[in-house]
Amino acid sequence: MGKTAHSGTVTCVALDSCGLDSGESMALSASDDGSLFLWRFGRSLGSGQRGHSAIAASPHAVAQQHHRQCGGVDVRCPQRAKQYPGHAGPVWCLSLDPARDRVLSGGYDQTVKLWSLADERCEATLRGHDGWVNCLEVLQGGRMVASGGSDGVLKLWSLDTLQHLQNWGPPNNLVRHSTHCLAAIEEQGTLLSGHCEVSNVLRWDLESSEPLESFAGHDGDVYAVHADGRTVASGSKDRTVRVWDSRLPSARACVGTLRGHTGAVLDLKLRGNRVATASMDKTVKVWDLREPQAPVATLEGHSAEVHCVDFHDRMVLSGSRDTSLKVWTVV
Repeated sequence: MGKTAHSGTVTCVALDSCGLDSGESMALSASDDGSLFLWRFGRSLGSGQRGHSAIAASPHAVAQQHHRQCGGVDVRCPQRAKQYPGHAGPVWCLSLDPARDRVLSGGYDQTVKLWSLADERCEATLRGHDGWVNCLEVLQGGRMVASGGSDGVLKLWSLDTLQHLQNWGPPNNLVRHSTHCLAAIEEQGTLLSGHCEVSNVLRWDLESSEPLESFAGHDGDVYAVHADGRTVASGSKDRTVRVWDSRLPSARACVGTLRGHTGAVLDLKLRGNRVATASMDKTVKVWDLREPQAPVATLEGHSAEVHCVDFHDRMVLSGSRDTSLKVWTVV
């Protein structure tokens, strides 16, 4: 009775901020098969149920190609509600903004696309990259978006006028430093980026487009970066997650290192004191920054590397090269 989901690697996911406790939520997922899907969830946990313990956390709902499975608690399987066709090749990044009825996505076809969330309609295509688009970061309350890709250039676009505004990079003026990830600290006017063959988290001044002193400490490519207020988390090929206090001088900015993955950290999300990480070791880990010695939970169930993760409240969403999208609850 299940509907067909992705037929390729799930490359990126985004979970609506309503989260697990709200009773209803939505999520987006995209794949290197070129598809981009919206999923809806019904009520999740009953009032008296708290799910498994953190250490024994297991998936309560799974959306997979050709079938779905549900766990034994009161959780409904995610239902595929909408599809957004239009990218001519793999989709590598996305952004979900229900308040503005908007989805943004970037892909192998070197474009950023702006979609109507409700109407499944592509409203604009932003062109200008000379390589595929790997990452997006929405700025100024949804009025702008920054994009990065295999050309190593960071681009800023106005979502009001749909015009290209400015460029940053590539780092060291070398196009081989393709962009893996982006994040912004808007109160400080900075954009953060991770690049191929660059082990630092680079910082750029949003107004001048000039490079600033970077966060140094990783021993390999930075694949993921996310900011929440002044705190920044980055994940690397070196299998670690580093936590930075962006107010401190770069030499003292690293305030913690999370160790536990046995493969490269491909994606992460930081919200408050919690960090969720996805790795080539086929696991998702959830961490509490107040107790960084070990993860709060290790989520095992994917049969291949996990490329993307998002979370809100107790709900964690992950996507993998095994083509599945898994939903977990962690307390």
